[in-house]
Amino acid sequence: MKRDFAILLVEDDASVRKAIAQTLTDEGYAVATAVDGKEAIANFRADTDLVITDVNMPNLDGRQLLKWATQHHPASSVIVVTAFGTIPQAVDAVRAGAVAYLTKPLDPDELLQHVKRLADQKALRSEVSRLRSQLREGWHFKHIIGRSSAMQSVFSMIERAGAVKTTVLITGESGTGKEMVARALHEASPRRAGAFLALNCAAIPENLIESTLFGHDRGAFTGADRASKGYFRDADGGSLLLDEVGELPLGMQSKLLRVLEDSSVTPVGQTTPIKVDTRVIAATNRDLEAEIKAGTFRADLFYRLNIVRIDVPPLRQRKDDIPVLTRAFLDEICRTNGFESREIDPSLLDAFTHYDWPGNVRELKNTLEGMLILSGSRVLSADDLPDRFFAGEASDSPMQGAAESGELNLTALSRQTILKALEACRGNRTEAAKQLGMSRRTLHRRLNEFGLRS
Repeated sequence: MKRDFAILLVEDDASVRKAIAQTLTDEGYAVATAVDGKEAIANFRADTDLVITDVNMPNLDGRQLLKWATQHHPASSVIVVTAFGTIPQAVDAVRAGAVAYLTKPLDPDELLQHVKRLADQKALRSEVSRLRSQLREGWHFKHIIGRSSAMQSVFSMIERAGAVKTTVLITGESGTGKEMVARALHEASPRRAGAFLALNCAAIPENLIESTLFGHDRGAFTGADRASKGYFRDADGGSLLLDEVGELPLGMQSKLLRVLEDSSVTPVGQTTPIKVDTRVIAATNRDLEAEIKAGTFRADLFYRLNIVRIDVPPLRQRKDDIPVLTRAFLDEICRTNGFESREIDPSLLDAFTHYDWPGNVRELKNTLEGMLILSGSRVLSADDLPDRFFAGEASDSPMQGAAESGELNLTALSRQTILKALEACRGNRTEAAKQLGMSRRTLHRRLNEFGLRS
């Protein structure tokens, strides 16, 4: 990443120029040098990310170079260095466009801190641009996002199945986006101009499911104050999603099978069937074949629904999609809530990639929304994650389990590493956090998790 960050160092003192250049190259940065502003302008490259310039130089000084750079290369940042720094000069330099104003003798650590911050900002901008480019260049299908091979296969099946009226069974864990796949099927079909209705079968009381699906006459049962057409007739000419179809009672399953076979419904209170042209899409997070063996789901209905089957993979099996999904959800949540656009620190994507996401895509979106509400930072990082991402069970003998299982106990190792860092820093949490490469907030949270508050 550092090699992608180009620095132009402008300094007339040869020994100072060599020392600063060596400090930067030792950290892996690509550094070009110039003896004054005139040479810097003559050899200025368009891909220069940062200019570090002395103020007092012959031919063309740092103030003039700063003015030229902000006018001709506004994407390049400028750090001004001088041996005679004053507060008014620093204010003037910042007003003129400098991102920092440093005084000699230069503190290498202070300089590197500024450079690293700017390099990280460039990396974040590049990542945002890359992810948004991927979103534009086909990593989505009918509002579903996915660049993984698993999701590309799902897209292909949606496209093929969308052209026909055949019943489709969508399977997958809760939160994987089964309803979005159903909507995509509808949008990919000749029925797209018709209605798309979704009914959660688990949410309807057993005594109301028949009338909800097939309709009823006024007075057909207690509480039926007016007639209802039902979901099948309301979706006539369009598509009907029966979500959680595995929750249907056995008696209702036989009636649904008859409707699928005859393409007609009989409203409660009537005896004459009514023809309907409704495409049925069923979805479930249950193993229906296991339900058949258990006697809770009809085999004949399963075979009628399972003509085309689309298995939506859980998020832990499509981790290539996490960066693109994160970017898309973040933009959507900011836009919906009127938030200023946020950036994504690589540490957050790393944490997301190593998390199993039991709640799948829905959990990812909800996690991001919570982080946005609670974080005031322009950049979301691993420090903003909910505590469950860092939850670990500590034991009285943390390394014992690792020895018995033959595997590394990461919780125990993390606890031991933090204790050693605190000991080396004599209990100074700020210094220990720096040594560990984490924020003080993260260290405080880990100490609480390990019962090391005091």
